[in-house]
Amino acid sequence: MNTTFRKIYFIILAVVLVVPGTAWTEDISSPSEDPTLVKAVMCEFIQKLTPTNEAIVFSIDLGQVSCFTEFDPVPKQTVIYHKWHHKGRLIAVKQLTVNPPRWSSFSSIQLRETDKGPWLVDVTDQNDKLLYTLRFSITD
Repeated sequence: MNTTFRKIYFIILAVVLVVPGTAWTEDISSPSEDPTLVKAVMCEFIQKLTPTNEAIVFSIDLGQVSCFTEFDPVPKQTVIYHKWHHKGRLIAVKQLTVNPPRWSSFSSIQLRETDKGPWLVDVTDQNDKLLYTLRFSITD
């Protein structure tokens, strides 16, 4: 492999490993019409469109948790979903719209005493294609 090709190969490999849910296609000449998820985190709250106190374990005393997603690029206006699951049961589906050229979005849930335990948020596109899964827990 020549040096330039090797660098491109490793950059593409890194992107595929870092951003689960992205698909490798043979035809890289045409840009994707789908937004590219570049960041997905759970946090205590959003401040100035920035996730604050990112974590995977949260205290019930917080009263709420947020799921933050960032897309870049966003070729066209697109709907995405945050699907909140508690102990394997779908609890809430939050529909969010992302707009060009890049967009950050978030959803939150209010916590009750019965919400302790394992949670996950599936980030999906409008065709229900899984883009990423975030796992976290609520504790005392």
